Amino acid sequence: MSRNERWKSAVPFGRRADGSIRQSQLVGMFGPGALVDLVDHAVIVSGLGWWAKGDPITEDRLVAMLARQEGFAGVRLHAPPAASQDREDPHRKWIKAQQFPEWFTCQNEHCWEEYGRDVRRDGSRPRRLLHASDLDGSGHRCAGRGNARPSPVQPIRFVRACRNGHIDDIAWKKLVHGKEPCTKARTILWIDEVGASGDLSEVRVTCDCGKSLRMSVAAEMSFSDPPLGWCEGKRPWLGDGAHEPCEAEPMKLLLRSASHAYFPQVASVIHVPEKGARLRDAVARLWDKIGASKKVSSVALYRDEHEDVAEALEGFADAEVFAEIERRRAGGAVVTKKLKDAEVEVLLDYPPELSQDVAGGRFYARTLAPKSSRAGSPMEKVDRVVLVHRLTEVRALAGFTRFEPKMTDVDGELDLGVRTARIDQTLTWLPAVENHGEGVFFSLKEPLLRRWEEERAAARGRQFMTGFRRWQAQRADRKNVRDELARPRYVLLHSLAHLLITAVSLECGYPSSAIRERVYAGAAGSGVLLYTAAPGASGSLGGLVQVGRAFERFLEMALEMARLCSNDPVCAGHCPDDAHDDRFLEGASCHGCLLISEPSCERMNQFLDRTLVVPTVEHGDAAFFQDP
Repeated sequence: MSRNERWKSAVPFGRRADGSIRQSQLVGMFGPGALVDLVDHAVIVSGLGWWAKGDPITEDRLVAMLARQEGFAGVRLHAPPAASQDREDPHRKWIKAQQFPEWFTCQNEHCWEEYGRDVRRDGSRPRRLLHASDLDGSGHRCAGRGNARPSPVQPIRFVRACRNGHIDDIAWKKLVHGKEPCTKARTILWIDEVGASGDLSEVRVTCDCGKSLRMSVAAEMSFSDPPLGWCEGKRPWLGDGAHEPCEAEPMKLLLRSASHAYFPQVASVIHVPEKGARLRDAVARLWDKIGASKKVSSVALYRDEHEDVAEALEGFADAEVFAEIERRRAGGAVVTKKLKDAEVEVLLDYPPELSQDVAGGRFYARTLAPKSSRAGSPMEKVDRVVLVHRLTEVRALAGFTRFEPKMTDVDGELDLGVRTARIDQTLTWLPAVENHGEGVFFSLKEPLLRRWEEERAAARGRQFMTGFRRWQAQRADRKNVRDELARPRYVLLHSLAHLLITAVSLECGYPSSAIRERVYAGAAGSGVLLYTAAPGASGSLGGLVQVGRAFERFLEMALEMARLCSNDPVCAGHCPDDAHDDRFLEGASCHGCLLISEPSCERMNQFLDRTLVVPTVEHGDAAFFQDP
């Protein structure tokens, strides 16, 4: 069986799947390496070698960006498989998962007493801690039960992992006994949760020999003698025995259901009608007719003989078309701009319509001239508003991290460095989804932005840079992170995006968690795209387009909300260069004003500051939108 058909192995005919996950979730929180709780089991999602491929997805700009990363050359995009629950469907497809962890706790509350142990004074009832090899089928046969049905067991909620994404079971016997061997001929371990809070200090692991350890001790971090030992580079999602060197990396305690157990590293692009993409799409559609062209004059001949060819290639020179034919024929890489540069260049153009509104199209937008209803309106600082009636977002899963997320840079490019765990040993394809929706884009007047950066925002910008350097100093793997995200322009646009998401969600018909931001602050131009995208057509209700038509009202609502926070003056007084606080990437921001749901934010609620948007009760000189 080939490597890409491992999903077929050990699946008996007629077996029903143990669980189901949406395709969009597989390119997110439940990709390869993710820990998933099923009804009776806990598993880790296997690598792509155990996935069936779905339909191919075409997005040259995304593939070209990934190809610039080591190990991603030649990858293709495919949707995750759409599995059928029909057990007799011969074409059903699967995604495999491996059992993890391999340690369990007995769910029989009387297990302690049935082993002849004395009742505890505090009323606690320890439960057996069991390895998978100790189970009788899928349960535990407690002492004295004879032929009774084995007691049910549940996977232990504690595992260990390192910052490079490697994960493993805790060596429980070694954790409890340390370097001294157990004095009993047979080691029997018990786990005892003294209180009802679940706090680690109230969870105790005990051996029959008398040794015990509180889990709060296992959670302590030490780079000289870590309680959970050193990483062995195990990658159970890639199969038994899969590991890689991981030098001098201590293992850390990890709860399977913790929010930091899995951070997907997702690359996303908005499909825009840039000239190069339009040419590639046209050649792809006409390939059966013009793919055999041997020289430039052949393209001109096809134009004369076929009306549909002439219409599709309108605006492109014969030499450009022939160069694309040769590139496609040779399988050459697509030379593209950075992800966000190509998008913002299209959105910043002035034509009243971008692309054509056709049924099944991937992008359609119209540009509006911003209008101010009164003197001193904040709209006087807005350069343009673009109504994006139809957009397509392509999202691909490229890797994952644990404990701390890794985000894209200011240009939307990924950094798939040493801390990013691989989702397959040899990458030939990546899981991707195509989401459809709508949005609204706006940009601020460039001369006003530059003057503000040079005059009013300079001092606050220096505070952010100081905080950014302190944040880098605490993280050895962030030494090469560029500082564009900490500059005043990006922080201003990012903060304004959060305020607008909160303002428009009250009326646009979408919850705030369904609206995403895309902040542009690179060399190609600045602006903010607020959009919603979902599988199928459910992302296009028209609410965000209507927001663009009444943009002045929503902008005024957003600025009014920013002026006063329920946590002021504490919130307004926070500075990113405060040496006594570890919030080095935030200024005046908190849950009462700027923080929104993390799926909506491209920066995990960092690089935010109301002070750069409007005057606050503590600072008034650095704001871009001054009070009229």
